[in-house]
Amino acid sequence: MLSSPVSPNRMEQNLFADAAKKRRKGATRLSCAECRRLKLRCDRAIPCGSCVKRGCGAICPDGSLTTGQGNRFVLASTQELHEKISELCQRVRDLEDALRHSHSLVSTDRHTLLADDLLQIKSPLQREPPNNRNMPRCEAKEEEQNGEVVDAFGSLSINASGGAKYFGSIANSWYFLQNEANEDNETDGDRLAALQTVLPPDILARSGAFPILPSSHTSIHVENVRLRTLVWYLPEHAKAQEICQTYYRLGAWMYNPISQQCFYEDIYPQFYTPNTGPPSDDPLLSHKLSLVFMVLAIGTLMDVHQPAYNVEAEKYHQLARAALFQSSLFEDPTISAVQALFLMTFYFFMSDRHGSNSGARWAIMGIAIKVAQSIGLHRDPSRWGVDQKETLRRRELFWELYTYDSWQCLTFGRPVSFYTAHMDCKLPYSTDASEENIFHAWKHRFASECMSVVHDQAFGAKTPTYATVLQLDRKLRAFPVPPALQVAGFGVSTGSADTHYSESVMLMLQRHIVLAIREMNLLYLHRSFFARAVTDHPKDPLGSPYGTSVIAAYRSAGSLVALMRNLHTQLKEPSERIWFLWGHLFSCAIVLGSVVTRCPSMSLAPSALVQLDSACELFSKAARGFRAQSVLEVMLGLREKAHLSLTEHRKGKVSPLTRQPSEPYSPYDDEDELVTLGGQTRLVAKRDSLSASSSPAAVFDRSPTSMNPVVPLPLMSGNAHQVVHPNLLAYLQTFPTTGQSHNAGPTYADSSVYSMSPVRENAPHHSENSGYTDSQTPMQSMELVAGQFPSYFSVFDYGLSSEANYSQMNGQISTGTRRDSPESTMHNTWQDFVAQSGLGMGS
Repeated sequence: MLSSPVSPNRMEQNLFADAAKKRRKGATRLSCAECRRLKLRCDRAIPCGSCVKRGCGAICPDGSLTTGQGNRFVLASTQELHEKISELCQRVRDLEDALRHSHSLVSTDRHTLLADDLLQIKSPLQREPPNNRNMPRCEAKEEEQNGEVVDAFGSLSINASGGAKYFGSIANSWYFLQNEANEDNETDGDRLAALQTVLPPDILARSGAFPILPSSHTSIHVENVRLRTLVWYLPEHAKAQEICQTYYRLGAWMYNPISQQCFYEDIYPQFYTPNTGPPSDDPLLSHKLSLVFMVLAIGTLMDVHQPAYNVEAEKYHQLARAALFQSSLFEDPTISAVQALFLMTFYFFMSDRHGSNSGARWAIMGIAIKVAQSIGLHRDPSRWGVDQKETLRRRELFWELYTYDSWQCLTFGRPVSFYTAHMDCKLPYSTDASEENIFHAWKHRFASECMSVVHDQAFGAKTPTYATVLQLDRKLRAFPVPPALQVAGFGVSTGSADTHYSESVMLMLQRHIVLAIREMNLLYLHRSFFARAVTDHPKDPLGSPYGTSVIAAYRSAGSLVALMRNLHTQLKEPSERIWFLWGHLFSCAIVLGSVVTRCPSMSLAPSALVQLDSACELFSKAARGFRAQSVLEVMLGLREKAHLSLTEHRKGKVSPLTRQPSEPYSPYDDEDELVTLGGQTRLVAKRDSLSASSSPAAVFDRSPTSMNPVVPLPLMSGNAHQVVHPNLLAYLQTFPTTGQSHNAGPTYADSSVYSMSPVRENAPHHSENSGYTDSQTPMQSMELVAGQFPSYFSVFDYGLSSEANYSQMNGQISTGTRRDSPESTMHNTWQDFVAQSGLGMGS
């Protein structure tokens, strides 16, 4: 049935009445109540656009939100909802109080659910600071987690004349020591005086010049004459052949920017082909000549039949510079120029006796990278249809540059020069590369798939989250190593006897550097949480949330000490010319010494002291060769204090480094070796050279064979009720149990196998702060779990090291498939730790 229509007269009367009513209020149509309250422009629709955007369209046009303390966003008509929220907030407070009480019975640490940001959840919104209210919860949590570790900017040294030098917080400890004292200026004067006896002033002047623009005063004829003058300094063919062979045997084992085949086919014949006249008048031939001189320089430098750091090698280096810098390499860049610059950087790397030339090699490498980018090495040459030989040559050079830059930035604590988003150059070798290239194939993949992520996420300006570091730890430890690159008798390796690979010197060096670079990364990744553990819990660092980092840092330091001893035993003379490995040994000594001086009561302390003694003894054998006596003095001072600390502890005395904050603390303790070694934010004014202290002679009273190559598990000590954190328990469960006895003093062959099998998917995962799950009590007595762990574990492991796993590795390694590990990093905490350690420098 249809309703009767409304009378037009009645409708007209109603409209006029409404209009009159609105006119009486001063408007033809009113804004909604909420827009009036907030003084917003209202479109007078129902609901209006403003209320719809703000999520309160249901109350438009007459409803409004309640104003006043504690009632923001509570609807005026929902008093029952308001009361329910208050009831829930009170319930949260009661649960927090109960959790706080129950947790205090088993631990003195704050429960992760009682963090400040989580306590604010029950507070009214308007009571939060605006910056916190607008911050995503994950970012707020990250700020809270990293709030205590903001002092992580490294060491900046400025001398009286304004010269400055910066090393980042993760840099090698050796360089922090360099920033504290004057460099050895005597070396440069001696080197120049020796060079003046073998090279004329004109060539020395040209080697020191660096033309940015082409010279308008030098004709092509003059340049050609100069080039022929430099060619005259090339050695005879037989000697050159011998030096080049030495280079590819002892100098190109780590970095090889130009393959041996390419060198002998394209470069060497330009100057040594029989029955040929003088070199052509091509000015760019100087780049190839520079490359030849650099091969001769490094080959002579690494020749064990020549004195270490000999002047003959420096002569070839200066000739290479004179050849390369006689014209602008920026106007006509070539691959040979990039290769020559790379080898100049590597020459500095190998010839730098004590780190004083770090600035030169950093700058020259930067130039090499920029020139490489200018000729497009970062883009894959297959896009332009380049022939196969040239394609391989460009790929080899680019990935050598990339790898060196990545590892150099780790040493200096500085940012990398290449970013994966801007490069697509393919890897030159497959995973099944030949013996000659297997190390380089592994090296390139490790740098691109592991190191690039570590640089971006862990060693950047922003402190990484705990979860991020766990992923990086798993990636580093699980990255596969082919059997041919495993050191025989260590970890899971059975040696190369079961393979077709030879025992060449080059391969032996490569095997050791594979382990070294992995352990270096792990050491720098963990050393700050190690510092936090031994600083906050000096009597029981294994019971702290960072106890696993104590084990991890100690284990990596012990690994590097054992690795260097093994390398020095097998290849004494070549190893003593690889100074950078000794620099990392210095960093290891700091960690090992800190275990003893800060925590003499910890069960790790005696074995850490043995490792420290071994490191000092080993370092003393090579220190004089590369003029590192001042570094050795620091190590010996740390060793002496470590022995004193352990002796005082056994006598029942309190070591100055283990006093509680309320105990007297001498100003003498504020400056020590460790202050220079952790990257603490530190502005250094150059001071006078360190005075010579006691001679390193007669400081060792034990046999070198007593060095323990396996790490004794601290939980097997006499304290059967030692309390450890669940993080540490989870970490130790990744090691296999063993029935082998090590009481008689283990040797390298006794090292137990370190399991790298993944943790089960349903294994309890630790929290980011506390590190334990609901199924675990926060602390557990080792009396209950001691039988689950081995009494020793090897200082070496190779991750997923089977040949099958390595050959199947393609592209990026998924972090989700790697073994779970509870280790993490706070490198800025390491800086705070080293600043507080009481070991007087120069004492």
